[in-house]
Amino acid sequence: MPGNGPAGPPGDGIACLDALAAQMHARGWSAYITTPAGRLASLFVQDPQDRAECGDIIAARDATTGQWWYWFSWAERITPADVPAAAADAIISAFRLAANGQREAVRPDRMRGRALRTAAPVG
Repeated sequence: MPGNGPAGPPGDGIACLDALAAQMHARGWSAYITTPAGRLASLFVQDPQDRAECGDIIAARDATTGQWWYWFSWAERITPADVPAAAADAIISAFRLAANGQREAVRPDRMRGRALRTAAPVG
């Protein structure tokens, strides 16, 4: 099944995003890659049950280790890019916790000019 193995060759952020998109689709979420001129490619993800629960994910190398990671658009790490299934689960959990009224942090989504929500640790 696409998206179950490593997320493409090193140096290919779009391959990482494509692997994550496959995992999000497998879970019933909308996901599509955008490649705006002069900006990082990103993956827009959206909950089909609550369209307000959406956001942009990027894949970028860690400056110290060189390892590829998935990141929320507000620069919060999600998981290493070689585990797209775990990243998909973490993304869905973050948005669902926020939607269910858990304590949440509001982060600016600079790419869309509106606020996104993610779960913040309680306690």
